[in-house]
Amino acid sequence: MRVSINKLTGKMIESQSGGETHPDPKIDDKAYAEVNLETLRQNAINAGYAEKDIEVKFVTQAEYETLAEASKPEPTPEQIYEKRVTAKEKEIIRRQAIAELESKT
Repeated sequence: MRVSINKLTGKMIESQSGGETHPDPKIDDKAYAEVNLETLRQNAINAGYAEKDIEVKFVTQAEYETLAEASKPEPTPEQIYEKRVTAKEKEIIRRQAIAELESKT
């Protein structure tokens, strides 16, 4: 797995699988890997990141999972509100259902 990381935030910009070794033994793996890392760097530049703020590298699956978790976007105020309203609405409905069941006994 290869990744590009925003050096300023430590968050992942992009990830791509593979690209460290070439299946053809005649092709130099180191050169092949460098080309693939350069693709990530160029993608980040094209997305508007300054070259000096980009790090590209190969990572293990565990490192990738840690980066992916740390790179999740923070919820928006609207998402937080929606989650809270939904939870409150569910609690109101639950209490109404309990009260309704208790009134029938």
